Amino acid sequence: MSNRIERREFLAACAAVSATASLGGIAYAQQSGFVPANIQLDASPSGRRMLAEFMGLSFEASLVPGGAFFSSSNRTLIDYVRGLGSRGILQFGGPNLDATTYAQADLANLAQFLDAVGWRAILGLSLSAPAFGVADQASKASQALGERLLAFELGSAPDRLFKDYGAFLTAFRTRVSSISANDPAAMYSGPATATRPDWASRFGQDERPQLVMITQQYRHTGGEAALRNGVRDLPKSASLTDLPYRIEQIISDTNNMANALWALDFGLELAASGADGANFHDDADAQRGPLYQALLLLKESVDARFVTRQLQTTNNNFTAFALERDDGTRVVTLINRDSNIGATVNLNAARPARNPRVRRLTALSMDTTQVNVVDWQEANPAALDVPPASAAVITL
Repeated sequence: MSNRIERREFLAACAAVSATASLGGIAYAQQSGFVPANIQLDASPSGRRMLAEFMGLSFEASLVPGGAFFSSSNRTLIDYVRGLGSRGILQFGGPNLDATTYAQADLANLAQFLDAVGWRAILGLSLSAPAFGVADQASKASQALGERLLAFELGSAPDRLFKDYGAFLTAFRTRVSSISANDPAAMYSGPATATRPDWASRFGQDERPQLVMITQQYRHTGGEAALRNGVRDLPKSASLTDLPYRIEQIISDTNNMANALWALDFGLELAASGADGANFHDDADAQRGPLYQALLLLKESVDARFVTRQLQTTNNNFTAFALERDDGTRVVTLINRDSNIGATVNLNAARPARNPRVRRLTALSMDTTQVNVVDWQEANPAALDVPPASAAVITL
């Protein structure tokens, strides 16, 4: 669970000077390292819509058997998922997928869980088990999950299991053929590769009639430049086959503030580039730590259209995203991934502000796992401080 940092503790940790600035009603020490950040929004939205089902979590498929996690009796996990929105996609895969089997009772429990949260699922099936067994699993899952089943996904990170794309495609088609004998209407997503986003284009073209979505896994290490560049090519791959795409099994080794701010920034970048969703890896322990708190900020932009913005600042680690909901409310997310430099934001929304309010996520450092959530308070868009290692969402 995230711990609230007391105001006195926060102030003591800051390099305070005499002047203070009001941050949504809480006085924080104004550090000498704050620099201006001027943001100008266009008058009308012109970008992509962040879809209503954009929010997503990825779980180990091995957590489904037994019903300890995914059942209607796990109210803690149900409330945890529902806290991220009334709609979304849960994806089940992971390294133990090929050794995981679902009993009928497991699938019935999962169906009840999905009904309780209102989300749909991408259910992983083994890509190495005998085809007849996989087909039996698929048939039971289709019957149990019904409309809550978005797609089957065969294998997890198949680029680590097969030496080349052709071997993977043969294994995929063998199991699809077996599944289709009992469930010809079954639909799939994939290829769910870990390091080979270039497989996505080939897979989308080869299997287009039975695919509902292209998927790609993502592990954040700080040194995944090649993978990130490949993911940035996915919009083109998806457009060639007229398929949506999601990034799934998004994982980082440490659930600290640095990862939380990265995830918030990455999620919004994906949405702006055309991704239908992002599934962040979760342990199903319902711990509301830094990543979860960042996802609570991310959900504020769901089902809204991007607004073009111009940002001027000398803080190279400061980013901003703006979206507009259908009721005209504008949602601006401000992310400061700098450890030392804060930003004093002057936001021009190109229209009169309507009851501007701000919600904040702050921490004493980028490395800490202890974060502070400042819930919705009044805000001044013309003078809004965003301290180092923090994020804020302002609605107006």
